[in-house]
Amino acid sequence: MRIVLLLGSVVSGFLIALSMNATLSMNATRAAAADGVEAEPEVLELLLKDTPKPNYGVPVPKRVNGRVMLRSDGSAAGVRGVSVTDGYSVVKTDAMGAYTLTPHASAVFIYITRPAGHDVQGQWYKPLAAKVDFALKPGAQDEKEYIFVHVTDTHVSTNPRSVAGLSRFVREVNALTPKPRFVVNSGDLLNLHKALVTSPAAGRADFRNYAGIMNHLTMPHYNVAGDHTDSSYRLNEFPRGDHRCGKPLYWEHLGPNFFSFEYGKIHFVSVDFGYHLGQKQIKVNGKLLEYPTNEVQPMHVEWLKQDMSHRTRDTFVVTTSEADLGNHCPEFEEMARQHDIRLQLVGDIHVVAHKARSVPYRSGGALAGCWWNPKANQLCPDLSPQGYLIYRVQGEKLEHFYKGLGQRVAIVSHRVGAAWSGRVKVQAHVVQPQPNETLEYSLNGTTWQPMREIGRPFYRALYSASIDTTALPEGRLNFSVKSTTTGEVRSREFVVVNGRAPLALKADAILSFTVGANTGWTTHRPPTGKVDVLFNEKVVGVLEPKARKNYSLKIDASRIGVANTLSFSFAKPGDGMSLSSPVLTVQGKTVRDPRDEAIRKVRVGHWGNKAADWGGFIVGDAQPPDESPFHRQQNRFCFVLSGAKEELSKRK
Repeated sequence: MRIVLLLGSVVSGFLIALSMNATLSMNATRAAAADGVEAEPEVLELLLKDTPKPNYGVPVPKRVNGRVMLRSDGSAAGVRGVSVTDGYSVVKTDAMGAYTLTPHASAVFIYITRPAGHDVQGQWYKPLAAKVDFALKPGAQDEKEYIFVHVTDTHVSTNPRSVAGLSRFVREVNALTPKPRFVVNSGDLLNLHKALVTSPAAGRADFRNYAGIMNHLTMPHYNVAGDHTDSSYRLNEFPRGDHRCGKPLYWEHLGPNFFSFEYGKIHFVSVDFGYHLGQKQIKVNGKLLEYPTNEVQPMHVEWLKQDMSHRTRDTFVVTTSEADLGNHCPEFEEMARQHDIRLQLVGDIHVVAHKARSVPYRSGGALAGCWWNPKANQLCPDLSPQGYLIYRVQGEKLEHFYKGLGQRVAIVSHRVGAAWSGRVKVQAHVVQPQPNETLEYSLNGTTWQPMREIGRPFYRALYSASIDTTALPEGRLNFSVKSTTTGEVRSREFVVVNGRAPLALKADAILSFTVGANTGWTTHRPPTGKVDVLFNEKVVGVLEPKARKNYSLKIDASRIGVANTLSFSFAKPGDGMSLSSPVLTVQGKTVRDPRDEAIRKVRVGHWGNKAADWGGFIVGDAQPPDESPFHRQQNRFCFVLSGAKEELSKRK
């Protein structure tokens, strides 16, 4: 994750945790199985392929010539209009399938953009040489409608949980019906040190683990390097300052780190924006280490422009990159307007989020979750399970859903800790439902009741239940969903808030939070206009416009119940703000929102105890900041005092 490496001294503790966990054995897995806990899936045997390698040290030819041929039914013919590139400039083949390209002095491969409706015979990339030919064949399947998988942040290493988890992912994707056409991984494939201090041997071992497992996929996989994927291999030939620094192991296992391919109506472009230019240093344990410059450099900006301008007519562009190219690629918004970039598939931040910017992006959670620390319970920092996105493309329409690794059942409406009042409808789904399989629900572990099937979106059966919360006690509620066939159970905590359980306290409470605090993680902001603070829907205070400050508001004891809510009313439409974790202090007892509590525990699992207070929430329509591991969108907070009524009464 990019943000981790901006933490200064905190990084050292994080890296120590990684090192310790990398030495774990599978004994823990065997012990878990013996205790009746589901064991990690078996690790796939490494399937290593002989991939094209750069011809290191060979002079770059003045010209590269070749042809792209279509071979079908024993005949062969040249293919017009296929893009051929060295990663720096792009040319198109003529009517005979011929091309001539003047290679860049830094080029290592010659490769093509897969044209829609065709499959590549042999390799789509080859070592730089004076003559390089390619062969195509007609595509085996129609491309008007298809499925693809977006996975990100696999963070594969020698950690047993990472190789077992990647093996499970490969098995799951291969078992999907209909079969996805391809998989894209948008960054941080491995868990190498960003400062290139990991040994070449360790880097090679991690690449072998990643490629050897991913090669079991029964469909192509396309990869973005990501800054945790760069290695110290061949630093003598490509030292810091060379824009190719850190890339050779990637080239040798996965090919070019800038490329494109077309499928149906979409021109996919993979962009690697990490460069080891010796321009950025961070102090870790008192020592300055060189970290990557995360901005697409001019020679690759030019390649992007050429690649997209050569795309097939009437296609639109989807990019894959480690993070939002609007922040990492000069001229990106202008390119998006010229070349119809409609979506970015990104990773890095380990959360599932969508941002409707001028060039929208969707982050795909993290397959890793937190391989390196079991204390995070393999959850992402937004409480999503470790997992991946599955897309269906129909012409120009894209649909998607997020699937937890090893999970078929999921609750898909209402976030963790959401306030429930009156009658509430909740939805859940089961992926690839089996014959006669249905879903049931339970409230606080009571009787299981059937849910009603309401639809069959791609790959799933969608179910709904209507809950009358007025018949339920105020406070925390455990809602569970179960498959009638496999017994798989997924649970989520909500809060029943109907205002029917006053506490009748004698002492007032204090509500405290900070608006627009600048903690260094991302851009923070105060509201631009007046904001009313509502506690249990009653105004208890007013926030100042454009003010970054701490607030401490008195809450009258008569207004406090078992379940309480905090919300904000903005005077200006479209206004918003960043907010620290709000705290209600009642007679010396500190109470937080249930979702906030859960997120804090996962953050501690990821980054240690100091991380508990990092970040906060985005309230209203603030833009920026974006959602991140440290900031979640939330407009209503709950403070639950149930279970503490006796304790509070004793403190009166």
